[in-house]
Amino acid sequence: MKITRWTAEIPVNKDIIVKLFEAEGLEPRPFQIKSGSRLANQRTHLTEIIQIAEGELIFNLSGTQFVLRPGDKLEMPANTAYSFSNIKNEESIMFSAQKI
Repeated sequence: MKITRWTAEIPVNKDIIVKLFEAEGLEPRPFQIKSGSRLANQRTHLTEIIQIAEGELIFNLSGTQFVLRPGDKLEMPANTAYSFSNIKNEESIMFSAQKI
């Protein structure tokens, strides 16, 4: 697992995230996560890259919890068990892609 925090001076937006994914040769898929939503018991089949565009998500990887905020990027190796939730009162948007 690798987490990269957004440290650029410019604010992140969807267009920037799409360009970053495409620069790595990846096809990003957007996901809208409604307030109060939770996705449990997931497992990656390939290396999975997730980057947050808006809002905050709490991720749980093998019992370790952490928050991803706008611009933050998570790279999970194949066969990683994970879950995430949105406990904020706003929708979150994340982009996801898989590496072969």
